[in-house]
Amino acid sequence: MKILSVVTMWRKKIDLLRKQRFLGHVAALMTGSVVAQAVPVLLSPVLTRLYSPEDFAAFALFMAVNNVISVVAGGRDDQAILLPSEVAGALNLVILCWLILGSVCLTLAGLVAISYGRLPEDWLQTLHGEWLYLLPLAVFVTASFQILSNWNNRCGRFPQLAMARASQGVSTGAAQCGMGYSNLHAHGLIWGWVGGQCAGLALLVCKNLASLTGGRIHVSRSGMAAVAREYRRFPLLSTWGAVFDSGGLMMVLLIISHSFSSTITGLFSFTQRVLAIPLFLISSAVAQVLHQRIARLNHEDAASILPYILRSAATLAAIALPFIIVLAVFGVELFTIVFGPSWAEAGRYAGLLSLAVGVRFVVSPLTVIMALNHNVKSGVQWQIIYFFSVSTTLWLGRGLPIESFLQLYVLHELLMYSIYFLVIVKCAQRRPEVASSPVPDELLR
Repeated sequence: MKILSVVTMWRKKIDLLRKQRFLGHVAALMTGSVVAQAVPVLLSPVLTRLYSPEDFAAFALFMAVNNVISVVAGGRDDQAILLPSEVAGALNLVILCWLILGSVCLTLAGLVAISYGRLPEDWLQTLHGEWLYLLPLAVFVTASFQILSNWNNRCGRFPQLAMARASQGVSTGAAQCGMGYSNLHAHGLIWGWVGGQCAGLALLVCKNLASLTGGRIHVSRSGMAAVAREYRRFPLLSTWGAVFDSGGLMMVLLIISHSFSSTITGLFSFTQRVLAIPLFLISSAVAQVLHQRIARLNHEDAASILPYILRSAATLAAIALPFIIVLAVFGVELFTIVFGPSWAEAGRYAGLLSLAVGVRFVVSPLTVIMALNHNVKSGVQWQIIYFFSVSTTLWLGRGLPIESFLQLYVLHELLMYSIYFLVIVKCAQRRPEVASSPVPDELLR
């Protein structure tokens, strides 16, 4: 009996330490995310007085196209960096991702050089600006940051990742304000964002250069070929899922841009951005830490994955509810006071969109469960269904007034993300096809 009591006591202590470590990692990432996102939030009243809704429309469409391409530019093998049980496998994945990314960006640069200036006028009007020449650089920087983020995540370097995110936010805000005062319109928002991303990537490269160069002896053609075969589901299946997932968000903007004025497009995109920033501070930090924890539990104790998912969902829902209520009741007043009278209409949109943003805030961090090798197919299936459902729903509703259009969009989001949550719960109950013990990465820390 004494032995059992001692064992029970030590198990409780170990569980407590793991919880404290989890919260510590979340806090570290949140610190960087708070700085990164707080700067744009604090500067938003300045930006709304320097840039017009039309400028924000062009910036939003640039970001949407960049996200669609950059999310698959590394072949989606970056999503598997946390999964190999050995360091060598992860390093080979990192280098493989960069080789694929370089090829994609060179191809994209060639296509832009050939097509730039030859696109139909109605295409350029829908996109609200000529910014295609920046796409290759934006894609390379965005995808590279994601590759290094996953490498940091695997090695447990959460403070370094937080610093890089903070650097991105501060640099982006400063550059966008400076270019706004120079009267560069939409190009100021876009160039400012690209500059901020480059600053964050440079810092992350410096923090990881030693571990990457020190581990180059593990990288080889045969090693890259081996991990490419083992995680072939990611480029073969997850690529399509990521394209459809990002494409769904882009289609929303394209349909609004095509069906409504550039002012409405700008108000909608700005509202989405402002609503996402406060919740993203917590959501992204939880997702990063959950990703690492679930990848390890997948090897060590797969039965513990579902409790982590459910506890995280309950916490995120409790955080989102007050946010939704405040915006639904006081959205117009808040936007008018903070951003100026010309943005009062965006406050009305915020009250409508808060439910959609809230449900995505709860569900999106939990989707890291889909990064496990045996769950990739289920995630892709939902992403494809979502793309076609949102595109069809909004295209059929394009003739409605903007308020009714947004209500239709919110109903669609509530339904589809509720289904996604059920899919996540089901996937969390699955067991890995092959389980092996992970090798600690202390040598790289």
